[in-house]
Amino acid sequence: MSEQYEMYDDPFKMLILLATLAAEKQGVPLQYENVPAYENDVFSLEHQKFVYKKDGTEITWFEFLGRDIASSRDLSRAEYNKMFVDCMASLYSL
Repeated sequence: MSEQYEMYDDPFKMLILLATLAAEKQGVPLQYENVPAYENDVFSLEHQKFVYKKDGTEITWFEFLGRDIASSRDLSRAEYNKMFVDCMASLYSL
């Protein structure tokens, strides 16, 4: 099993915002226990996993978005913020 790193509170909130925006883009409400699947060239979301395709960062959770959340890489707050801003921009082709 690969190493897992704890996430800061701010990037966790950005992950929830990203999941909310991806769900809204699909016209469905975000359900924390069943995150809707979404994928584009920058990132993918599944029921229990987020993948940032540019560097392979994976964020996982257990059953419910926010429960036992972990990242495959140890990133700084600034790195998390840049990653999530990039993902959010990709939702709207910015």
